[in-house]
Amino acid sequence: MKRLIAILMTCLMLASAAHAAEWAEGTSPSQPYLGVPAVDLKKQIGYMLTYPKTKNAAEHYCDTLYIYLPREDLALGEGQLRVMTEAGEWTSVSFADADRVRLSPLDEATLADIHWGGGVSVEVWLPVSLPLGDGAWIEMEDACLVPEDGASLGGLPKSRGPWHAVVEGEYGISGLRFTHEGDDAPLSRPAAGDLVKFDLRLGGDATMAGIESANGSVTYPDGDGFTESREVSLRLEDDDFQWTVYFMDDAGNAVDYLDFDASMVHR
Repeated sequence: MKRLIAILMTCLMLASAAHAAEWAEGTSPSQPYLGVPAVDLKKQIGYMLTYPKTKNAAEHYCDTLYIYLPREDLALGEGQLRVMTEAGEWTSVSFADADRVRLSPLDEATLADIHWGGGVSVEVWLPVSLPLGDGAWIEMEDACLVPEDGASLGGLPKSRGPWHAVVEGEYGISGLRFTHEGDDAPLSRPAAGDLVKFDLRLGGDATMAGIESANGSVTYPDGDGFTESREVSLRLEDDDFQWTVYFMDDAGNAVDYLDFDASMVHR
């Protein structure tokens, strides 16, 4: 996530000097780059860029998937996106769930960065954050994305291969979800009194972790300091919640940190 944000912020700083995006000669929504085969967009979804993945991994934590497409004639359907692991389904999202999925035009800075003349982005906020490592992959039903004219696209491209959703890091957080107390079903709209649960992993230089909520909006039933990997539960004391997980070395020096707040669910 940090890597993606850094790229986008760099593009935004250059946006004022950029011209309106347009397709370079020889490229188009059906053939976004020179040297790749053109596809029939009336029969298939076409080209997609995805994040995170093997060669563009998230770092330490990820709860959001991104899909970029070089066409603008698509709408959200009612299909399911599933995060899969060897143990089975990790979590899933319906593209009909407006709390979880958003489709919007790509901004000029992003278009300039990926050298497209137009396109859309799809953001998918997962009910359960991705596992650390490279053991998860994404499956999407044909009906996730549909043409605005209602025609059938014949499914997602079968030649693409698995979308491996990779989260790098010897330390980090996985499986983060909001739940009611006594019920492990993930919540889309948590409130005061609900719990946050996640798997805390320590490793590499990060041998310890600490949790802090500067405004007291989160409390720590399991304590606020850890020296081994384990599942952690926090309690929300306010709808406008905020907390930070600090990763530290043996000397107590900060190695890294992850910030969390209510923007995760109030987008």
